[in-house]
Amino acid sequence: MKYRIITVTAAAFVLAGTGCATKDGTENDFGNSVRQMTEQQIFDMNAASSPDPNAVLGGDPERLNNTLDGHRKDVAKPSGVAAPVTINVGN
Repeated sequence: MKYRIITVTAAAFVLAGTGCATKDGTENDFGNSVRQMTEQQIFDMNAASSPDPNAVLGGDPERLNNTLDGHRKDVAKPSGVAAPVTINVGN
């Protein structure tokens, strides 16, 4: 009986260890979809190495300032939780 318990325990450890050591196809391919999507969204692949020397021309300064003010106000004052979260366990 004692040897059976030792054998079952050793087998459980071996199975648990081999289950963590293997990689499936998802782990091998992790991140490739994000890299592919980013690559396809870039219009000019050489823009980072040779940026346009001309500044962006045009735009209404008042509208742009209002947009920045709106972003700063929304970020500075996040909305709170409407009601406290209650988790009941058991009775």
